[in-house]
Amino acid sequence: MKNVWRPTLTTKEALAVCGSLSNPSKMPGHGYALPAQRCRLGSLLELIPKTVCHYCYALRGRYLFPAVKAAMEKRFSSLSDPRWVEAVSTLIYRSGDRHFRWHDSGDIQSLEHLRKIIAVSWKLPRVKFWLPTREYQTIEAYRRMCGIIPPNLCVRYSAHVIDAPPPLQYGLPVSTVSSYPEKAPAGTHRCRAAKHGNVCGRCRACWDRQVKIINFPLKWPSSTFRITGREVGK
Repeated sequence: MKNVWRPTLTTKEALAVCGSLSNPSKMPGHGYALPAQRCRLGSLLELIPKTVCHYCYALRGRYLFPAVKAAMEKRFSSLSDPRWVEAVSTLIYRSGDRHFRWHDSGDIQSLEHLRKIIAVSWKLPRVKFWLPTREYQTIEAYRRMCGIIPPNLCVRYSAHVIDAPPPLQYGLPVSTVSSYPEKAPAGTHRCRAAKHGNVCGRCRACWDRQVKIINFPLKWPSSTFRITGREVGK
């Protein structure tokens, strides 16, 4: 019989290692937010108009509160800790979540960071993980080395530019942002959160590897961010 993983750290010990989980209000569970300013590719894309990163919500609003910034910096600093995998796994396990989002702010920092995320996914097979990312090259480097993506981890490549075609050439699930409904790629699952109080509700499409393309529309309300008289959310 296969051994089932159980935490070896207390919650207090885990918090001391990796900091707290984030609690994005839209999601059905917790997340793990890093500073958006630390994004490797995103910090460059943020300088270019028409990119989604140029209007990044994680560079605005509550993400700028001192306490929130301090919590994200603690998580960022903890990535090199050898106990990180055990600590994060402990917090997710004890949360009781069945769906978890990596990086409601921030992105993958390195190949080693990706390996640690994957290790957490293997430890918690009953949790469905969603990893939206613009760091295609890091994922592809891992895959070229014959790295296996766990079946409970949905790595979803985010298109860089608003209204751009989805990056389907890699064969992984993707997401796009469109300014108008007619600009959404054909055959996509269109996010309806804006019509349901800006929450996921019962929808779990982002975590589903069988849903190949998800489109996030430019939308109201003001909890997202404004672009040429309209607004876009992630």
